[in-house]
Amino acid sequence: RHCTEQDPFSPAHTATLVVASSIMLRSFAPMARAQTRLLRHCTEPRSRHLPMISIARSHVNLNHPHDGYRAFLLDMDGVLHQFGHGVPGATEFLQFLLDDNMPFTVITNECRYTAAGLAEKLEGILDVRIPTSQIYTAANSVRDYLARGVRRGWSGNVFAIGEEGLVANVREALQDTPGCRVITPRDPPEADLYCDIVVIGTVQTGGPNDSWCSAERASDFLRKGAKLLYSNPDSYEVTRQGDFKFGCPMPVVNLLMSVTNCTAYNLGKPNPFMMRMAHKQLVETLYAGLSKAQRSFVQADIALQDVLFVGDSLGTDVRTAIENEIDSALVMSGTTNEEMLARSALRPNFVFDNIAGLHQSLLDGTLSKTHAKRPNFGRDPLPTREQSEEVQSD
Repeated sequence: RHCTEQDPFSPAHTATLVVASSIMLRSFAPMARAQTRLLRHCTEPRSRHLPMISIARSHVNLNHPHDGYRAFLLDMDGVLHQFGHGVPGATEFLQFLLDDNMPFTVITNECRYTAAGLAEKLEGILDVRIPTSQIYTAANSVRDYLARGVRRGWSGNVFAIGEEGLVANVREALQDTPGCRVITPRDPPEADLYCDIVVIGTVQTGGPNDSWCSAERASDFLRKGAKLLYSNPDSYEVTRQGDFKFGCPMPVVNLLMSVTNCTAYNLGKPNPFMMRMAHKQLVETLYAGLSKAQRSFVQADIALQDVLFVGDSLGTDVRTAIENEIDSALVMSGTTNEEMLARSALRPNFVFDNIAGLHQSLLDGTLSKTHAKRPNFGRDPLPTREQSEEVQSD
């Protein structure tokens, strides 16, 4: 308004423009930087802004600009580490993703740790610090499911059998709901205490939260009408020494279902709810650094078809990908062996010995949707670019 009332060539007019421009640049610079970052991830690729993979690293995307995967969902156990030891290539691959600002989320059925605790654990194993916003656990899935109920008017007490990660997430879900309590096995019994939900997670066998020691108390709540949730469908763990650990939810869940005649609901993989919440978190990481007002100026999305799910399990990881129409890569560094793969009806799009092989395929440009049409089930080398172009023309 000041400018329109002044001589356009006057010193006062020029000074006003300089000050106004300076203020606007300072106000919108963070949003502009974020908009540029989002455009690189979310718009049609042009010139050097190819989807996630730089021109120097991929000749495939030069010819097929829409062919590369734009983000990754990574399982943890068996993919990044095994028994607390890093899988070959895991450190290099994670550092590559972080350096290239390529969106990814670690999605795991582990529920004993908070996201911060898991990030610290992985840093100790892999020497790479993964932001907590890029870790999604089964405990987070429990939190989001309970929060969904709260938003729809539910309220009640929850009896949570689990370690710090599960209990902390349940508390977070109920923190803004007056009158709701989180009861744990460490809390002394109370007469006439009613719990609307029982949640069972993985525990340290023989520890203070051991689910077997709390099963009787849980059964009392269930017989009085409580609903049963559990964090993942695992039955046992195997240690590096080959010992079995039965701190996973399923043994106790099956017992409680049998004696109380209740039903139970799994909130870990392969439940599509966990997949959707992890994908939502993946998209939200693109908004990092923006205020609520600034977010209203930008839109970000990563279609599921542009995400590659990397896992070591046919029954959870590959199944999760198939049921959500996501391409998948199976690494043979975890729970799956050659015979299991040969006999399974669950077919991944890619198979690698470990994450190092996937990383090399990404650098070579052969980790693409075109190549996914010719999956290397038999562990044969991935087809060449010429072969994949023939498939595309077919």
